[in-house]
Amino acid sequence: MRLLTFLIVCALGACATASTTIPPAQANTETLHAQVPEAWEQATNKRMGNLHIEEFLPPNSPVPWQQKLSYEALSGSGLPDPLTFVQGLAEQQSKLCNDFEDFNIFAGFENGYPSVVRILQCGENQRTHKPILTMIKVIRGNKALYTISRIWRLEKTPPQLSDQPAEFPIDQTEVAAWSQILRSITLCDSSLAAHSCTPKVSTPKASPEV
Repeated sequence: MRLLTFLIVCALGACATASTTIPPAQANTETLHAQVPEAWEQATNKRMGNLHIEEFLPPNSPVPWQQKLSYEALSGSGLPDPLTFVQGLAEQQSKLCNDFEDFNIFAGFENGYPSVVRILQCGENQRTHKPILTMIKVIRGNKALYTISRIWRLEKTPPQLSDQPAEFPIDQTEVAAWSQILRSITLCDSSLAAHSCTPKVSTPKASPEV
């Protein structure tokens, strides 16, 4: 994994993608510390009003893509609660999916910021007729709402034997590993003691829920 330092200035029109120290003179000190797998390539870096999006794909990714990692920062006032925001996304996806399931992994505070981690499992998308698995983390900062999404577009597994339960076509070890990666993504603000940029930001303040 390589470190991606995603600054609130990205949402305001400039972007830094290296783990560099930000000079104290800069006004925007809210920083999302995240990871991008080695060799993954940036496919999107765009700003639409107060929304900034960066997307990464594995090397030699097919078209259309099968795996994607997305970072979004929505700045402005009146930012939604992360739990309400994710529930809205789940409701939208459930309308497009057969065999939809929604798993709550974590809901609480991390480094003083409200945070939610969920898994959205779509057994069959009604448009593509393929399964989709989305692992999502949402953090509401003081300056932006940050959404991190790890998405798999999958092929259907062969039909299961009648006496065996159907299995979702993805390695559960990989899902568990990415769950930990999402949990390790932290938001901090070097100008505020309540959101200090120290190693302790990676430790959640609430127990995970499965």
